[in-house]
Amino acid sequence: MKSYWSEYWAQGYITSFGQDIKGNYAGKLKECWLELGNELKENSKILDLGTGNGALIDLIQKNISKGLNFTGIDPATINLDATKDIHGTFLSGVFAEALPFEEERFDAVISQFALEYSDVQVSIEEMLRVLKPKGVVQIICHDINSDIVVPNVQILESAIRVQATMVPVISEIINAIQNQSDTEKVHSAYLKKLINDDIKINPHAINATLLTNFYEFILKNRSIDLNKAFSLFQSELEGLIFRLTDLKSAAAKNSAVYSLLSEFCEIEKTDLIDSNREKIGTLYKGYKN
Repeated sequence: MKSYWSEYWAQGYITSFGQDIKGNYAGKLKECWLELGNELKENSKILDLGTGNGALIDLIQKNISKGLNFTGIDPATINLDATKDIHGTFLSGVFAEALPFEEERFDAVISQFALEYSDVQVSIEEMLRVLKPKGVVQIICHDINSDIVVPNVQILESAIRVQATMVPVISEIINAIQNQSDTEKVHSAYLKKLINDDIKINPHAINATLLTNFYEFILKNRSIDLNKAFSLFQSELEGLIFRLTDLKSAAAKNSAVYSLLSEFCEIEKTDLIDSNREKIGTLYKGYKN
């Protein structure tokens, strides 16, 4: 996971949604973080678990006037160019399961779509170890039935089909183009059938894999290095499958997060529903006993 996410953050994304959200978090997500920011006292020390390129810290700082002291940690490599205008300490290569801080250092521990990627049994004990008594915990986790996770799982399922059945056919088409073979028509007809079958399952999912875009690309650019282009496409597809498999696995830990937090905190669990009545995820907020 570390290598993939390091490469992802290196591209300068501010959120884990990539190009889907070009600015910072908005709506219900923004609302609940600003509520927390207003609640915290001046000069409070806040730890952001799985900070990525500092989206939460950036959001709170831009909307809350009081001085707050942020530390953001991530197991991946943080892009310090992306965080240079965000005030705080950013530490790469730090796992939530092994926090390098003394006990009861922070007034608040926060995390959004990150804690559930860790070993929650260990990381929750660690985050509470470094939190002061009566300190606040605010965590937002993916939910397996949320309107973020469900469509991404559908894309994952399509990407796995693409990798297993369509990528080999693309390889045959490239070989036929390079050898000027008549078999190109046969392989192309078969690929189109596979694509149409997948469209019937979920047209958005197959489109999100970029398989059809790549197929059209190679037909229009026959004279370029198709093997190199194919290798890049395969790498992108593998990255997509890795990221969405990681997401699916993380979202399945949601219920465990609640039970573990409840052992140490007075915790409230809230479904985050946006203005379109879509479920974003689950909010956990509470105070250390």
